[in-house]
Amino acid sequence: MKIEDNFVHNEIIFNNKFKDIDNSKSNNESNNSVSFGDVLKKAVDDTNGKMTQADETATKFIKGEDVNIDEVMIKNQEASLSLQFLAQTRDKLLEGYNQLSRLQL
Repeated sequence: MKIEDNFVHNEIIFNNKFKDIDNSKSNNESNNSVSFGDVLKKAVDDTNGKMTQADETATKFIKGEDVNIDEVMIKNQEASLSLQFLAQTRDKLLEGYNQLSRLQL
């Protein structure tokens, strides 16, 4: 009789601990969730920042400031790749939207 009571008590404690863990996990997930729009906005902002940096670096190089041609080329290539990635993302989003709009409900 005592063993069964102890087992039931331990099972209740065990289940309560897992409920606490699940609750804290779901709270963390809801606090850390990021919307797709936020991710897309960040990508656009990052691309814009890289393009601005590339322009500033090229301007400094043209003015004769202490900037290497390597740095100018790297910044321009980073900006170009970022813009290409953003354009491909846009194309895929539009393709997905078009496919969804063609679905018959």
